[in-house]
Amino acid sequence: MNRVLSDLALGVRLAVGGSRKSWVRLALQGVGIGMCVAVLLLAASIPTAFGNRDLRGNGRDVVSEGAGPAPLLLEHGSMPFRSHHISGDYVRALTPDAPKPPGVQRLPADGEIFVSPRLAALLASPEGELLRPRFPQKIIGTFAEEGLDGPQDLRFLAGDGKIEPSSGNRVHAFGRTGPGGGLPPILSMLSVVGAVVLLFPVLVFVGVATRLAAAQRDRRLAALRLVGAGAVRVRLIASGEALAGALVGLVIGFGLMFALRPFADDIPIPELAVFPADLTPTLPLTLTVGVAVPVLAVLTSVFAMRRTIIEPLGVVREQKPVRRRLWWRVFPALAGAALLASQFGKVDETSEPAQWPIVAGVVLLMFAIPVLLPWLVERVVHRMRGATPALQLAVRRLQLDAGTAARVVGGVAVVLAGTVTLQMTLAGVEHEVKADEAAEANYRHLAVSMHEAVDVPELTGVLAKAPGVVSVQELTRTYGTLPNNDYVAIAVGSCAALESMAEVPDCSDGKAFIVPSEKSRDDAEAGDVLGIEKSDSPWTVPRLEPSAGSRPGLYLTPAAARGMSLAEATTEVQAELDTALPDAAEHARNAIAFHSWRVYSYYVGQDDSAEIEQVFFAVRRALYAAALLTLLLAGASLLVVGLEQVRERRRPLAVMAASGVPRGTLARSLVWQNAIPLVISTVVSVATGILLGVLVTRVFDGEVAYDWTGIGIVTGISVGMVVLVTALTLPSLRRATGALGLRTE
Repeated sequence: MNRVLSDLALGVRLAVGGSRKSWVRLALQGVGIGMCVAVLLLAASIPTAFGNRDLRGNGRDVVSEGAGPAPLLLEHGSMPFRSHHISGDYVRALTPDAPKPPGVQRLPADGEIFVSPRLAALLASPEGELLRPRFPQKIIGTFAEEGLDGPQDLRFLAGDGKIEPSSGNRVHAFGRTGPGGGLPPILSMLSVVGAVVLLFPVLVFVGVATRLAAAQRDRRLAALRLVGAGAVRVRLIASGEALAGALVGLVIGFGLMFALRPFADDIPIPELAVFPADLTPTLPLTLTVGVAVPVLAVLTSVFAMRRTIIEPLGVVREQKPVRRRLWWRVFPALAGAALLASQFGKVDETSEPAQWPIVAGVVLLMFAIPVLLPWLVERVVHRMRGATPALQLAVRRLQLDAGTAARVVGGVAVVLAGTVTLQMTLAGVEHEVKADEAAEANYRHLAVSMHEAVDVPELTGVLAKAPGVVSVQELTRTYGTLPNNDYVAIAVGSCAALESMAEVPDCSDGKAFIVPSEKSRDDAEAGDVLGIEKSDSPWTVPRLEPSAGSRPGLYLTPAAARGMSLAEATTEVQAELDTALPDAAEHARNAIAFHSWRVYSYYVGQDDSAEIEQVFFAVRRALYAAALLTLLLAGASLLVVGLEQVRERRRPLAVMAASGVPRGTLARSLVWQNAIPLVISTVVSVATGILLGVLVTRVFDGEVAYDWTGIGIVTGISVGMVVLVTALTLPSLRRATGALGLRTE
């Protein structure tokens, strides 16, 4: 054991000692591995960050049961504003020791308000000018971190002395123990798949960065053999060099992670922004990264030397490269496809699926890309002939060492395949979680629902005078229970009111219309007997005429609804807006702002999505942001590898330049040398990404959707990134082909 440790220590000393070239080589390895470590640490911080968000959310939950009379009355309020969603509470303290929610020093009195820092900035900005009339209270402070989910929260706590006790507004305390609700199963599995798809390429980059400067390392190992070191010891020493690069990478990765952490609260997406203090990796995941990266680096180094014969007078590789076998390279793809196929239809909105077959299937299919690429590139280049000197140089270089070129673009290929998979999976799952009230761009009505204490005639009169309001109609809304126990929405109103919600051709009093649901297998039919909400009197569905609209259900004129019990129904006001007036919906909302929590408005087509749909879009934005980050990491890693390749080959390049080969020819050969594997890897990665996307979508029991535009854009970005990185390596090629490159020849 002491001999092993001493050999590893010697490898570390060789890596950090010696000339300036050793430091440059070590720095390049450290930067390449460090960027990967930083991404892994950021991913390891996600459980802590979102766990703290859940804890703060639990701390705001109200406890409505307790001994004695409630010391606090609370009403929830919500007010959409353009693309923002502002939420908060209106409170009235009944006793001096009434409980206060987290994040505030005291409860606001009537006419006072606490706001989040983000809401305070919005109100103070020109963008918030139309929002200020809805907050006439005096701002007395801002929330502390423990009162917010994240730094981008738009939240308020206002005092309202007019709140009266009711069955649902009594509060005895704040704070709920126990785990939160979490994501729905389908979104949870989508997040897991996205994490695997985006983190696996990082491990590929670690392996690529470990192989930097392999030729120079081999020359040093040959010198060690010359002074008497055995073959086994030489490999241990080589592992020590890889270990040194991994340790430097860990230091750089931790430094990058802590350097990036202060910018976490600047993320503009509220669901993704976290406080910097929350972005702390969990201890088990931190230890896993700290151990896995050096182990992976050492194993990669040992694997890379499996066919290298190190002799005292040099390094000998087999003159004729061993023909790569195909069977074991196909096995991961077949095994991954089989695992995913075994889970078809087992993920839905309620079931808790087994994660390991899905994760293992995704990993195996993505692992097949870097495994298959060397075999494919080798087969293609051995059948190519160079039509120009530049192409001939590139092809000859690839024929001598196709594996290195395949590994260079292999990381980008894995990222591209993962991004294509995400695009297809998200497109297929979107239909499953999207609400029936689909947004329609041409819908121009503001729907206002109200508390029972609001005077409806007064509200309609105020709305009718608001700027941009063309007309105001009243609707009565309730729900009915179908014979199969499904629910159907029912709206009763005049023809003018029904026309504000659906297309009702030839409407007259006495007609009934139905907007069918896309998701429900059974809709209400003529003759069905419905149970009406909070009523013991059944009602028989009359003859229905088909209609179209964004909200499925029954639309009835007053005569058609005769006999229906509407005593417990709610009233909804529909304000038709003049869309030619900018922010017509916001002007209408300002007109009824004095009702505060007693009214709730939503602009159909803008802010009427269901909660699961909002969570889905947050997950989608998170995954796309992570995909972009991984692509940038791929570009940075590829640049590091490209610069090291030019540096490693500077002597033969200088010899060719001195022999009369134009530098332009050498530059074009470098472009061809990356372009040929790039084309092959693009075809393989897009095909694998589509296959993986189809399999994962079938696992989610979703509809397979091909986002060809998105696939084309991502493919173009990936190809363009490789071209850009190749162009950035050309200045180093010019330096490498200078006269100084010949000083040892």
